[in-house]
Amino acid sequence: MSTNRLNLFTAIGEAVIPLIGLLFLDWGIYFILLFYFIDLISAEVFSYIKVNKVVQFQQLKFPFSAKQGRLLFNTGLVLLILVLSHFAVYFISPNINFYSELIEFIQYEEAGIPIPQGYILIPLVVLGNFQQYKLTFIRSQAYKVVSWKELILSRRKYLYVAVFGCIIGILSGMLFSIPEYIYILLIVGVKFYIDAFLIKV
Repeated sequence: MSTNRLNLFTAIGEAVIPLIGLLFLDWGIYFILLFYFIDLISAEVFSYIKVNKVVQFQQLKFPFSAKQGRLLFNTGLVLLILVLSHFAVYFISPNINFYSELIEFIQYEEAGIPIPQGYILIPLVVLGNFQQYKLTFIRSQAYKVVSWKELILSRRKYLYVAVFGCIIGILSGMLFSIPEYIYILLIVGVKFYIDAFLIKV
């Protein structure tokens, strides 16, 4: 299976889950964002693994700070996204209780499944990122030819898009009264586009 096709299938899977939650399970914007937060953090961990794999295989030698500084900058962007997302959700849904929503996410249960789905979603998202890593990076032998800088900078573009989206969410939440489902559809749509067409390895 080609990398582009695998990315498309992965993107569809990650879009279908929150859409089902929105349409049939009464998931709110923060519940869906928590699902994406797991993916965001998991992808950040695997970006470190990918860069280290490239450096190790290609036997690159450069100052330690050169690699770590760029990676840590991306991690800083991830943390900024997490913070800004909470501000955006607060302005979109002023009455939200973040702690209660988090507990509900972790303990969420559906009929017929004997354990809380929060304990299923986390390993499921991590497994999805691991499978993508194995298929599009290891099995395709991308680590032999890709630049470690390209890996970091391509992810940084995605993170910049997310930061920009958070800022838009904060401003629109402060200035306008837009239904929550509109925000959810925009989030899912942008995430799908990035996963399907922008992420290469």
